[in-house]
Amino acid sequence: MEPGKTDDIRKLGDSSASAALDDFDTHDPRFARDPYPAYRLMRKACPMARSNAWGGFWVAARYADVVDAARNEVLTTGYPLTADTVQGVTIPPLGQAGRMAPLEMDAPESLKYRQLIWSFYTADRVAARLSEFRGLASSWLAETAGSGTCDVVDVLTLRLPAVVTLRDLGIPETRWRDVTAMIHHALLSAPHDLDGARYGVQMACLEILEAMDVARSGKGAGPLMAHLLAARIDGAPVADEDIVSMSYLLLLGIDPTSTLTATALWHLSQQPRLRAKLIDDPGSISAVADEYLRWVSPVQSTCRTAAGGTHVGAQDLRGGERVLLSWASANRDEAKFGSPDEIDPGRATGEHVAFGRGVHYCPGAALVRGLFVAMVEQVLTAMPSYEVLDEDAVEWFPDITSVYGVCRLPVKFTSSAAG
Repeated sequence: MEPGKTDDIRKLGDSSASAALDDFDTHDPRFARDPYPAYRLMRKACPMARSNAWGGFWVAARYADVVDAARNEVLTTGYPLTADTVQGVTIPPLGQAGRMAPLEMDAPESLKYRQLIWSFYTADRVAARLSEFRGLASSWLAETAGSGTCDVVDVLTLRLPAVVTLRDLGIPETRWRDVTAMIHHALLSAPHDLDGARYGVQMACLEILEAMDVARSGKGAGPLMAHLLAARIDGAPVADEDIVSMSYLLLLGIDPTSTLTATALWHLSQQPRLRAKLIDDPGSISAVADEYLRWVSPVQSTCRTAAGGTHVGAQDLRGGERVLLSWASANRDEAKFGSPDEIDPGRATGEHVAFGRGVHYCPGAALVRGLFVAMVEQVLTAMPSYEVLDEDAVEWFPDITSVYGVCRLPVKFTSSAAG
């Protein structure tokens, strides 16, 4: 079953129809496999859907409302709750204390930090690294050639963004499994085990702090870490806590890059004509990348909190009220995209919002696209006839608060080298 193809929300469970509008919760595993029927119902709500989960929040589900909210300067990503905690971009917060730069800062301050990341991951800089990405992907896939089976996520789609990110930060890339396990522990513990979530965050941040210490000792620095340590904001060095939070934010980008690619590969296993087109014309992979970004939306939503009275579309908001911006629902809005539940390789998808919109547009967007292209290209080169080994063994990330998509993809294949 393709996500978004369910005709009735009740196929998710007997109580899901009412839950979709009254108790929608991104932490609810009922929605993790296919949240799109719920989004479809919420787009029909007038003017916006209201959930009672976690103290209550609105859901902006229509494309126009999501873009309106993303550009609304009264809606903040870092609404203060106490002296050292904020209501950030998840409902409820995932457990970290303090703000996360630049995500939980408002403009114009956030733009100064965002620029530091974006300038390291410009489209031109990423393009210059594609041979690096292809080489790593090719070597790891070659190691599986004799087995005939593998989990593509473990072999490639999680490993490559993790290794590249750790390499850039100066964290030993051999630690990729340990670091991603820390991130998963943090994401999947919250919100029901905040102590566990904080522990996962703290352990990952210790890895970052150690990389900072090594860089300052002169024993070798990751290029991005060196870039951040040398940077200045308003004439002063970037504070250590902001370097840590920017680095942690990049670690959080590992899984969405992985699930985007793995979900696309899962979909391609069912689309022989599209797969053949991409094999015959590898250059077209970059063109279809944004269509998969629209269709998958690996980061499904982020929260905003009203700093004062405002409105989104026709819905009035009071100060302190929260709005969940559903990028995923906006990307499947029938009013914006024709046949939105289908992958159309020829679609002009420059207006998708998979990377957000406005001042918090993802500064690593070019890196995500580059990694996606390298991974899909190398899979279709090394194992062009791959098939899903067992559809029941395909796993989806169980909590769509921060990540959506396939997180285990066992396949069988005959390697291209074997003919």
